[in-house]
Amino acid sequence: MTRSTAPLSPPLLVTISTCSVCGTPMRRIWTDDLADYRWRAEDGDVVGVAKDVPDGAPESTEEPLDLLVLRGDFDAYSSLLALYESGSTLSPWEHRHQAIEPRSPDQVVPECHGWPMRAAPGVWICRVDGDVVRPLDDAA
Repeated sequence: MTRSTAPLSPPLLVTISTCSVCGTPMRRIWTDDLADYRWRAEDGDVVGVAKDVPDGAPESTEEPLDLLVLRGDFDAYSSLLALYESGSTLSPWEHRHQAIEPRSPDQVVPECHGWPMRAAPGVWICRVDGDVVRPLDDAA
């Protein structure tokens, strides 16, 4: 491995954020292999619901379609049907949480094979060969 010789310090990662749509507090959740992460609401949900959903709002995907037919709003019917047919299961008042990507504090990022290493909790990961480097390993 061709790694920079500068001493390594643990990555400084911001692991909290908020949803850009509804402001729900969110946390960065890492995969077991630390190769990737997902943002989840603090309660684990990936879907948010608007705060102003009216009482008696449809609870299934078919109900809004039926209501749009009764209203004669076929443009909205076509749009909603296209969403459902393409795999969306969200109601019109739901959204997928979208975390505001926080900026991590400035720090020297080590390089490996001429590329900056990826930060993960407590480790740096080589972008080329996937080697995981723990700052404590570097001191030995």
